[in-house]
Amino acid sequence: MNLKFLGIGSAFQTGLYNNCAYFIEEDQLFLIDFGETAFEQLKEQESFSDIKNIYVVFTHTHSDHIAGLGQLVDYCDTTLNKKLNIVVPMKDEDALKEDIGTLLDIFSISEDKCRFLTSSDIEGKFKTFQSIKFLKTKHSPELEGKCYSLMFETQKGKVLYTSDSIDTKYIEELVNTGFSEIYVDVTLSVPEVHLDFNVLKQIVPEELRDRVYCMHFDHPNTIDEARKNHFRIASSTAKDLSILPEEFEYERAGDKLILSNCGELTFMHLKNKNVLDGVKEVYLPLEDTNHSSVASLGSLLTYCYFLLQNLLYICTENKDVKEDMKSLIKLYGTPEESVTFKNNLPNEVFPLEQVERKEKRKHVGEK
Repeated sequence: MNLKFLGIGSAFQTGLYNNCAYFIEEDQLFLIDFGETAFEQLKEQESFSDIKNIYVVFTHTHSDHIAGLGQLVDYCDTTLNKKLNIVVPMKDEDALKEDIGTLLDIFSISEDKCRFLTSSDIEGKFKTFQSIKFLKTKHSPELEGKCYSLMFETQKGKVLYTSDSIDTKYIEELVNTGFSEIYVDVTLSVPEVHLDFNVLKQIVPEELRDRVYCMHFDHPNTIDEARKNHFRIASSTAKDLSILPEEFEYERAGDKLILSNCGELTFMHLKNKNVLDGVKEVYLPLEDTNHSSVASLGSLLTYCYFLLQNLLYICTENKDVKEDMKSLIKLYGTPEESVTFKNNLPNEVFPLEQVERKEKRKHVGEK
């Protein structure tokens, strides 16, 4: 399929950027997932000048796979004057489609700006593949029944894109029956939700590994292991986004951090610039749930809960914002107990005289 990648990293491996594959065929762009860093990478890597239609398929709703949706819809609407084409398993009674609609609503984006298509609607539309099939797979318990791998039929044979999965049955089937390519999520550190690289070595014979592309890496060491064992690496052309201006402000008081928002690149900047080092508590005052305010919240929530082992404190008096945030937390597949709501930022946490450091970041365009 000659897939290119806007990034090949897991949610916390921000230096490798969010795992997102794509191809361009004439004036059509086809995307597989579109996470927090995807839109800026796409702008850096490709010219939009000849693109007339954009198609995207989402494998699940973790924010490192879907949080760029708001920017993508806005671009299609304001620049291309077209609706974004979203390919879903079914048009009716489909949990993934429903969740995408919920996310659009949370982001305050009209669903009318999108066109939902099924795999049958695009059958034979592209030369790159003739058909696509959604395969339910095992990944995150919080998103049980809503996670998919993708099987493409191409002129050269079957192409499997596992996305995030611990399920090996589709790989084993192709290894035994023949395939063109396999793109597979691998890990050396979190086998509970991603495929253990050592398991992949057991089920793929060495003579077939030159057609198996590893992706969604949890650490650069995993890339080294994949190469050493004669697997291929998904072709990433990711650019350095850390030089882009931040769209948020933060204050640091001891081991406590307060953020002004959590938009698409916020988590990436926090991780890449080591802002989270030594932080034990994170506070996020919110006035709205626009994608520029909450897009990368899923990664930050998961990081706070599992790595910092503490809650994220969301400060708002707005009841609608609280309800939207509860829906977003569920949709992003983060534990409900990972958040505590407060009406206001506690004065005892950030009294002005105790703020040790405050860094204001310039908005995009003020370079």
